[in-house]
Amino acid sequence: MIHDIFMPALSSTMTEGKIVSWVKSPGDKVSKGETVVVVESDKADMDVESFHDGYLAVILVDAGGTATVGSPIALVAQTEAEISQAQSSSVAAVAPAPVAPTPPPATVTTPVPVAPPRPNGRLVASPRAKKLAKDLGVDLATLQGSGPHGRIVAADLEKSSPKVVPTPVTAPAPAKVVAPVNPGDVTPLTTLQKAVVQNMMVSLQVPTFHV
Repeated sequence: MIHDIFMPALSSTMTEGKIVSWVKSPGDKVSKGETVVVVESDKADMDVESFHDGYLAVILVDAGGTATVGSPIALVAQTEAEISQAQSSSVAAVAPAPVAPTPPPATVTTPVPVAPPRPNGRLVASPRAKKLAKDLGVDLATLQGSGPHGRIVAADLEKSSPKVVPTPVTAPAPAKVVAPVNPGDVTPLTTLQKAVVQNMMVSLQVPTFHV
């Protein structure tokens, strides 16, 4: 029969312990109550004894490693014949679980929007679309309208014909740069400036009375 040696709770606040050293090696005979391993708790180092007679078959946590309280740190086989069985069971326990293959992402097919049928089989197009089709020589019957009720609009012709050239945007004219005035230059007044000066002179001609 195979028995586990668990990480003991050496204090009320201990949650995990560190293996300081193993007193016994795999294959050594152990007796009940005999020290097998030295464990470091949060307070001190303490000896951990075996609760069964037998042979130390497998060390699951090497010296320097840590383990949570209650987790197995070694296996004890009752007979020598069970040592190999304990080693096999420990290898199976630590073997990584097979990783399930990730299914390929599902391909989402986006339905192509279909324009509604033309009412009464009539060809409906906007006046601008008709004029543009005439200029470009495009047959409106070959187009599928994207407007309401299948109405053909100018955008439908712009998409179907590479001849359509977008209207160029006229850039604003650059502002005129006023040339700097050099000292001594005489600049004639404009008509507006002359009128302002004349009105100011007239306002200064009002008589002033002193009491």
